[in-house]
Amino acid sequence: VFPHLVLLHARPLPQTDKWRSFNFNKYRSMLLAKVRVGIELDADEFLAPGADAMFARTAAEVTEDYPFPILPVHFLPDIGPNKSNGIWWPRYCHDDGSCPKQTMRWGHAHPTWTFHALPWLGKWLRRYLRDEVLPPREGFAHSELRVAAVPEDEDLLNLALWEDGATKQWCKFETPDPRDFDFFLAGSDDGIVDIVPDPRFYPHGAPLVFYSAHHAIEPEASKRYLDKLEERQRIGNLPAPITYKGSYYRNGEELRKAHSDVRCLI
Repeated sequence: VFPHLVLLHARPLPQTDKWRSFNFNKYRSMLLAKVRVGIELDADEFLAPGADAMFARTAAEVTEDYPFPILPVHFLPDIGPNKSNGIWWPRYCHDDGSCPKQTMRWGHAHPTWTFHALPWLGKWLRRYLRDEVLPPREGFAHSELRVAAVPEDEDLLNLALWEDGATKQWCKFETPDPRDFDFFLAGSDDGIVDIVPDPRFYPHGAPLVFYSAHHAIEPEASKRYLDKLEERQRIGNLPAPITYKGSYYRNGEELRKAHSDVRCLI
């Protein structure tokens, strides 16, 4: 049924001294896959036509000079010290709520990467498994951080990218819910909304890109969407996949020409 599926086997994460989330296997899968360019998605996603463009874009952005994975911007705008109790926030934020060491908005744990990012992934997986401690940061109270105390893979991906000064972020290339594709297939901008703005990184919101659907937890509904997408692709009348401010764009270059202030990449 899946002729190109490669199933990876690995020992469970060590649980002797501390419980470790199963989701940290994402790091291991990226390392074990040994691919030159990769895109990691969740099991509750389906892909739409055009998603393959992310391979070339990833290869262009994750390089020897920028050896970090890239995450899409999260659809939730308020994951921060005032809304989240994450133990890492004192390392990046002051008591007044300002976060000068947070280099990007919170990203969703659907990373893309190239082989240039593998040493970085290995470094942070090592820090997590060895329970290493990030030393206190001058000017930031209570900023020492035990890496193994970070509970989830998405948490560590974000803070590790901030820690190393990463700045690249994808526009949201997976919709929060498959039902967003109803408006996309209708070619309507009435029901398509931009990713919610935040005051610092995306004050005007961020583009939504119809390369994938997240939260696709009903197989029959997913099949209906995939059948419709396949048929529309066959007859050649799919809308352009990038949406922002009520308009559709075929690629990031078109988007950038119309909205030069958009911070995310696509």
